[in-house]
Amino acid sequence: MAKLSYKVSYYVMYICFALILLVLGMFYFVGYTNPMGEYNAPEHTETLIYLMYAMLGVCIAVTLIGAIAQFGAALKDNPKSAVKSLIGLILFVAVLVVTYGMASDASLPLADGTTYTDTQWLKISDMLIYSTYFLFGVATVATLVNLSGVFKK
Repeated sequence: MAKLSYKVSYYVMYICFALILLVLGMFYFVGYTNPMGEYNAPEHTETLIYLMYAMLGVCIAVTLIGAIAQFGAALKDNPKSAVKSLIGLILFVAVLVVTYGMASDASLPLADGTTYTDTQWLKISDMLIYSTYFLFGVATVATLVNLSGVFKK
């Protein structure tokens, strides 16, 4: 007999597929509005955006709950290795702190001629861009090292 968690995830996946197809159908086939002259916008653009926000929020919540539960179970069985497993999280937070320190808060000109001056969001956006570059670089180096066979036994 299949595990209950497998059955639940199986049905949740199909519910998500149905919901995504329903919202995409509404987005593409229901109709359009003309908010600015000749530009057309689908009527259910906000519905699609809210679906993406909801799915992202559920994904983040499930990931955090699963990680905390797994850490709690590992802490009971082998506390030393459970604490070692936090090294990746600590390094990730360190990368975010360093890239936030490197980020610029210089104002940016916008297309309409105004300038964007919210320094906090300017620094956060730079932090995310620099972190992405750094993590892509680490992933590339790790892939090349793995392909080279340096650590194979």
